[in-house]
Amino acid sequence: MNKRGFTLVELLGVIVILIIVIALAYPSVILVIDSGKETSEQQQINDILMSAYDYSIKNTEYLPDKDDTTYITLSQLKNDGLLKISIINPISEEEYFDDLVISIKNIGSEYAEKSKYSKKTGDYLYTLEIEKTQEQDYIIKKPTIELIGLDSNSNDNYVSTIDVNTDYEEARYKATDKNGKDLTDKVIINILYDGKAVKDIDTTKAGIYYVNYTVVDDEGYASMVTRSIIITDDMEPVLTVPTSTTISINDSSFNLLDKSEVKCSDNSGKCDITYTGEIKFGTAGKYVIVYTAKDPSGNTTKAERVITVQ
Repeated sequence: MNKRGFTLVELLGVIVILIIVIALAYPSVILVIDSGKETSEQQQINDILMSAYDYSIKNTEYLPDKDDTTYITLSQLKNDGLLKISIINPISEEEYFDDLVISIKNIGSEYAEKSKYSKKTGDYLYTLEIEKTQEQDYIIKKPTIELIGLDSNSNDNYVSTIDVNTDYEEARYKATDKNGKDLTDKVIINILYDGKAVKDIDTTKAGIYYVNYTVVDDEGYASMVTRSIIITDDMEPVLTVPTSTTISINDSSFNLLDKSEVKCSDNSGKCDITYTGEIKFGTAGKYVIVYTAKDPSGNTTKAERVITVQ
């Protein structure tokens, strides 16, 4: 029996059919993907607005009187642990900035116009002020924050370097709106370390902290400046080890890490001691032990010790 394969014409026909099917299905697939992104975005916005509600319930000074409006920022919600540090918009694939504002307006029982950026809870309307961020004249309307006595870099951020285990001094700052009104008492300070919000700066170990200063003016426009605190430690720990020690051939209880003889100290207040080499108790001879002291920043100091077994 002869077996015949596909002819070139038949293969081309199959390919054409596949192309037609893909072309017909493509818009539906894109529609499903876009719909999924929009659903994710709406859920994300709802999470932000509900976090703002939770924050205002715990901090009742942010609940305004009738017909008044107050403002909080993403930075405050993150610092309170209500939101994760990095929030990416699933549609634009861009991160929401920490100075994005959520307004809280007391509208009582009044009807609230529906918007995907707003959510009414009780008497209060919570709105993610995304439109204000997108306005062309946003830069002009933004309030300003100045860290007094510090120089900013080209990105309008401030960088300070301090040695480990030294005191950290909070910067003096001043904030004003576009009309020169003093907003200094409205500045909110949040501290980030290793992608998490923290309450204080720990100078006992090397690392980088980001201190965010955020302020919102009476119109709901926000500004934020960041101060990077770089804690450095390039000082090696001090290791104290006897250069030579003689022990009895029968002294199997000898401790190579006896704290009365082997010690280390460091400017961080912490250091660990390890060693390489071994002693063959019961066998006379000289043995070289190498000690290593290591501080939390990774700085090390080594020292040798000759142990004579006789």
